[in-house]
Amino acid sequence: MIGTSGARARFAASVAFAAFALAPAAASAVVPPTAAGGRVTVLQSSSVSPRARRCLTRLREELAAGGFEVTVSEFAAGGEALWMVDAPNHRDGSTATITLVGDPDEADAELWIVDGVPWGRVVVRRLLVPAGAGTHDDEVLAIRTLEFLRARALELAGGAPHSTGTSTSASPSAPSPAPVTVAAEAARPVAPLATRGPLSFEIGLCLLQSSRALGPAFLPVARLRAEWLSLLETRVTVAGFGTQPRVTSPEGTATVGYVVGLVEMRAAFRHGRAVRPAVGVGGGVLRVNVDGAGTWPYEGLRGQRWAGLLDVGAGLTASLGRQLSVAVELHGQLAAPYPTVQFSGEEVARISRPALFASVTLVMAL
Repeated sequence: MIGTSGARARFAASVAFAAFALAPAAASAVVPPTAAGGRVTVLQSSSVSPRARRCLTRLREELAAGGFEVTVSEFAAGGEALWMVDAPNHRDGSTATITLVGDPDEADAELWIVDGVPWGRVVVRRLLVPAGAGTHDDEVLAIRTLEFLRARALELAGGAPHSTGTSTSASPSAPSPAPVTVAAEAARPVAPLATRGPLSFEIGLCLLQSSRALGPAFLPVARLRAEWLSLLETRVTVAGFGTQPRVTSPEGTATVGYVVGLVEMRAAFRHGRAVRPAVGVGGGVLRVNVDGAGTWPYEGLRGQRWAGLLDVGAGLTASLGRQLSVAVELHGQLAAPYPTVQFSGEEVARISRPALFASVTLVMAL
């Protein structure tokens, strides 16, 4: 009994010593979650839409809960995220740069995860952010991003060179494994998403009601729009060569044709939204052609008159996609000096004193 008790005591002491010796190695194998995750930069615009902000906020919360250090970098309104992305540098602890390309309030967008790998290469993973998605879709997108970044962190950790510290192998005499180098496949060149430029071209149809005595004229209209700031824009409008209303009297008939040219300064509100109201003021010229046909013994005359034109208008522009929109507008116009239509010296119609100008156009970004 005494020999057995002594053997047990020696065995217990050996186990305790082994546990004490292995404790530092086991503690060094545990890595804090933040150090294991690394740092992630979320790049966003200062004028990001509510839908995009909700998506990026959910993403930041998920990455922070998953052990990543998340920093937010904002760029000024009007800038494009594609020009602001820099490849992360793993030497300073950066894991990835994440940005949202496009506006999910208007159309489908993409979440870009830009990850730098050795030898200066870059991996870009793109995740679809559908337009009109709900909070559940944001949660799914955040989880997918977290899983991808965790997999990349493990991949890079497996390819990192081993430290020169004490090995935790159970068999000290076993040869150390050969270092493993992990290199991600370089991403294929990806064409950036099409983005709206500052210039837009409009084409459509307008209605011009210039006089009570004359019927409405339907004219083709074309416009060139230039956006200078998020609020201000200028526009050039040309309309004409459409239907020609007529006025009739016992002396004969007069047919009236119009050509309108305008330069406008407009204020367009709700930048980046699907529907944008706008108001504007402009000036230009009005050309009126009159073709008279007299009833015998009267003789018809032909002529044209130019007049200055003052225009005040308001309208709505609704997005149909990334490059197309539809615009509906209503304008009031005043000509000076105003042209008239006369029969035998008697005035039967005043032109654009005032006039109503309404239009529907398709807007194409250039």
